[in-house]
Amino acid sequence: MNQSQINEILKLNEAFYKKASVSFSNTRQNYWKGWGRAVDVLSFNGHSTINVLDAGCGNGRFLGFLKERLPKLKIKYTGVDISEELLTEARTKYPDGDFIKDGLLEKLPEGQFDLVVCFGVTHHIPGTELRTKFFTELSATVANYGYLIITFWNFDTSKAVKKLEEKGDYLLSWDNKTELQRFCHFYDAEEKKDFVGLISKNGLTLIDTFCGDGKNADSNDYFIFRKN
Repeated sequence: MNQSQINEILKLNEAFYKKASVSFSNTRQNYWKGWGRAVDVLSFNGHSTINVLDAGCGNGRFLGFLKERLPKLKIKYTGVDISEELLTEARTKYPDGDFIKDGLLEKLPEGQFDLVVCFGVTHHIPGTELRTKFFTELSATVANYGYLIITFWNFDTSKAVKKLEEKGDYLLSWDNKTELQRFCHFYDAEEKKDFVGLISKNGLTLIDTFCGDGKNADSNDYFIFRKN
C-alpha cells in the first residue's frame, strides 16, 4: 500500500466519523462488557492517582467507566480522537478529562501513562508499516509497571461493501447506508500473533487475553500487557 492510498483511507475514515458522529455515538453509550473483565486483571496497589491514555476515545465513555469501576482512584485522563464532534460530546459529559483532537497515527501524546487503552481503533489502521509504527509508539507511552489494553474487532467480512486489494482490507457501510463507508482491516490469528510479538519486544509482557463483547461475546479480542 503506497502513501497516496494510505492518505485516501485516512481521509475516508475521518469523513465517516464527521458525517456519522451522532448515530455512531448513539450506539456507544453503554460500557463494553469486556472492559470489566480487563480491568479486573489490573492492579494499582499503592496508587492514589493513575494517568490514563485513551487512544481513540470517541465520546469519552471509558472515563465514565473508570470512575465507576475504580472509585478510590483519582483518574488523570487524556483522551485522543480524530472526531471533533465526538470530542465535543466527551468534553460536555466529562469536563475533568483532557480531550485532544489529533491523528493517532501521526502523533501520540508525550509522557508515560499507568494505563493505556486502545479500543475500536486497530481495524482502522491501513498498511502493515503504519500498523507496526503505531503499535511500537503506543507501547512507548506505557510507564514502568503500567498496563496496555488493546482490542481487535472480529467483524463479519461477508457484510462488507467491498473487498480491497490487500489481504484483510474492506470497506464497511454504516446503518445500512452505503454512502457512509469506512475502511476496516481484519486481523487474522497470525497477524495478531505478530503484533503481540512486536509489543512484547518493546518491553511489555502479555498477561491475559480473551474474547468478549457483542451478542455472542465474540466481537473483540482483548490483549492485556504489563510493562516490567
